[in-house]
Formats: sequence, C-alpha cells, structure tokens
Amino acid sequence: MKKYLAMILIAASPLTTVLAQNVPTAGVTTEAMIQLCKSRTDIESQTFCYGFGEGVYQGYQLGRDPKAAPTVCLPPKGVSRDEVLAEFIKWAMERPQYLQEKAAVTIMRFLPVRFPC
Repeated sequence: MKKYLAMILIAASPLTTVLAQNVPTAGVTTEAMIQLCKSRTDIESQTFCYGFGEGVYQGYQLGRDPKAAPTVCLPPKGVSRDEVLAEFIKWAMERPQYLQEKAAVTIMRFLPVRFPC
C-alpha cells in the first residue's frame, strides 16, 4: 500500500502546485477530497479530482503483482468519470470512519467494492 501511495503522490504533485488555491496544503484527506469534488461547477476542482482518481487507479495497476488476481475490474465498455466520482462521494459520505484517512487510501477501499472482479 505504501508503494501505491508513493506513486500516487509523485504523480499528483505537479497538480498541487497548479491548483494550490483549491487543494488542502496539509494532505488530501477523504473529507477534503469530497468537499473539493462536490463542486460540479468548479472546472479546476473537477480536473484535479479526475486526475487524482485516475492517478490512484493507474498507481494500483502499475504496482499490482501481475501474478496475483486483480481486485479492481472495470467494465469492458468503461465507465464515465462523472459517474465514478459521484458514486465515490456518496459511498465515502456514508462511511464517516474514512473521512480523516488519506483520500487515496479511501479510493482504494471504494474501487474493489464498486468494481469487483
């Protein structure tokens, strides 16, 4: 898990400089991510949220042991970012015990539940 987080943080670090006015400076908790991503009209926030989520998923793909069975399987036809983001926000808000965790950790809790293999 630490390997995934390191890859995610490295991938997301350029975005934090560009969007620093919107992104919490003390780390991105699940609660901060939800607040940032709930704004459907703030294009910069939406772009950050999409990129962050994509970075978490790609970090999972890159760090996954190819000999082990995958834990996240997206549908063959794909799924829209808007749909996944809305479902993640709803799922996370229903689980307040995760609000103070790092957003990347909570995303990796959500993905296998929403997209099991």
